[in-house]
Amino acid sequence: MTPFKFYTTLQVRFNETDLQGHVNFAWYLNYFDVALTGYLRELNYSYQQMVADNLDLFYVNACATYHSPSYFDELLRVHCRLGHIGNTSLRFDFQIFAEPEARLVTTGEIAAVMAEHDSKQKIRVPDHLRQAAAAFED
Repeated sequence: MTPFKFYTTLQVRFNETDLQGHVNFAWYLNYFDVALTGYLRELNYSYQQMVADNLDLFYVNACATYHSPSYFDELLRVHCRLGHIGNTSLRFDFQIFAEPEARLVTTGEIAAVMAEHDSKQKIRVPDHLRQAAAAFED
């Protein structure tokens, strides 16, 4: 798999591992969220800006596929991209690699719905977010 354009790095903390000695499966969704937040910042559309614009994202589905374990103190590269933009929904795709060998650890996705922050009602994904993602990814 080819890494995506955006990534952030995380170092595995001891409390993220389980008795089997590797990162507990649930932590990968947290890692996805960290990368998604960083990706939006990279698009110059941080979560704080979203809320200031009276917008919000609600995660409605998440999944992960585990390819190899990661361990305490390993450095992880968490890649993120906007894989699909629908009318009111977005799908973010993820790949996680362990350094230094670039071993594929996890792939996954998060589906989110765009909503008005105050009313919590679904709305169309704003054009400026669509354009920012297209410009960054192309």
